[in-house]
Amino acid sequence: MDRIGTKINLTSKLTAVLSGHGKTRAYLYRFNLREDAKCVCDKDDQTMDHLLFHCTKIGTQRDLIKLHLSKQKNWPANKVELITKHRKVFSEFIESIDFDLLQKSDK
Repeated sequence: MDRIGTKINLTSKLTAVLSGHGKTRAYLYRFNLREDAKCVCDKDDQTMDHLLFHCTKIGTQRDLIKLHLSKQKNWPANKVELITKHRKVFSEFIESIDFDLLQKSDK
């Protein structure tokens, strides 16, 4: 488990996720930059919480982080717990997401 004060590399992806200004379809839709907010997995609106906990398109990445965290504890119930208790793993997970691919209309 990461200790408080552990430094992480604040990349543009991680900053976008933490600030809520990420390249999700729901965020872009709010500013009329997309016609809809629906995720490419066609399950729900593409919010950051949807990507972190439900999206089938990034299930492989989520399974890898779950496997890593299962050695320490259960999968966190919410984003805040995931970020605060598992910063390094969370950062690696975010960096593994191809947000540009998740913007494509092809399902």
